[in-house]
Amino acid sequence: MVKDIRKQGYKALKYLQGIDKDDVLEAIGLEERSSAWGTTLGTLGIFALGCIVGAGIGLAFAPKSGEEFRTELGDRMRKKADEMGVSDQFKGRSQMPVT
Repeated sequence: MVKDIRKQGYKALKYLQGIDKDDVLEAIGLEERSSAWGTTLGTLGIFALGCIVGAGIGLAFAPKSGEEFRTELGDRMRKKADEMGVSDQFKGRSQMPVT
């Protein structure tokens, strides 16, 4: 009888030594909390991937080159400034476009 109890005790001890934290959490229906850094880096990675994909799609579907767009945008801004009367304040400034 004592030998049976001892064998059962050793068997239980071997079983318990094989259990780790994840096994216990899984048994009660929980999981380990992720760290703040892990969550932050994952979120930033997804954001960066979204920026890259968005820029690629924007470049793929751009109707004009960058130089044409900047020139047109500058012309529109000058025209709007003339309509509003703001351009009189900046008459002495250089008209060289920024590229």
